[in-house]
This record gives sequence, structure tokens and C-alpha cells, in this order.
Amino acid sequence: MRRLFFALSIIVLLFVIYLIIINFNNYADIHLLSNTASSSVKISLFTSFILASGLFVGAGIVYMFLDAAKEKVKIYQRELEKTSISGSDSASKVEVLEAKIKTLEKAFNTVIDERTKLEVQIQELNTELDKLVNKEQ
Repeated sequence: MRRLFFALSIIVLLFVIYLIIINFNNYADIHLLSNTASSSVKISLFTSFILASGLFVGAGIVYMFLDAAKEKVKIYQRELEKTSISGSDSASKVEVLEAKIKTLEKAFNTVIDERTKLEVQIQELNTELDKLVNKEQ
């Protein structure tokens, strides 16, 4: 679609330039403000003025849309940065939680080892108590 409009604009531009060249020596009466005051103007000059006006208006419209699109891109980039920052923030929170879990697992394993050692000591003490009780009887 873009290529079609580009081709049409080139064709129209060439046609207007052709009209300017053909009517280079022709004059026309143009009424600017009222019916009584008229001036003779070269048709080629008038056509050139219309062409330049169209180009400036077209460029202004394109710039307006381009500026709006750039603003939308900036807003989208800000949103993307916010989501990437929140994503990295979430990732760092996950890493902190994983480190805490590992610390708790180590502490839990240490407690289990200590409990096992204490159970062994309790069994040894119970056997010694049983031996002492058996010796006294």
C-alpha cells in the first residue's frame, strides 16, 4: 500500500511539473480579494505556488503524525523499562528467597544432626543407667 501511494505521488508530481513547463509563457487573470481587482499571473508560477503549498502542508501533516508516533514509542519504551525493572526486581526477590531457603535448610540439617547426636547420648545414658540400676539390684 505504501508503495502504491509513493508511486501515485511521484506520478502526480511529474504531472504538475509537466503542467508548469507547458504553461510557462501563459498568463491568467486571478481575482484574489474581490471581483474588481484582478492581476495577471503566469500559470506556471501559480501552479508552482500551489505545488509548494501542497508540499508544505503535506510535510506538516506527516510531521504531526510522525511526532505523535515518536511520543507513543517513548511511552512504550518507558513502560517496557518499568516492566523490565520490576521483572529484575522480582528476580532479585526470588534469589533472596532462595538464599533464605538454603540457609534454613542448612539450619534444619544442623538441628537434625544435633538431635541425632542427643538421641545417641540419651540412649547411651539410658544404657548406663540401666547398668547402674542392675548393679544395685
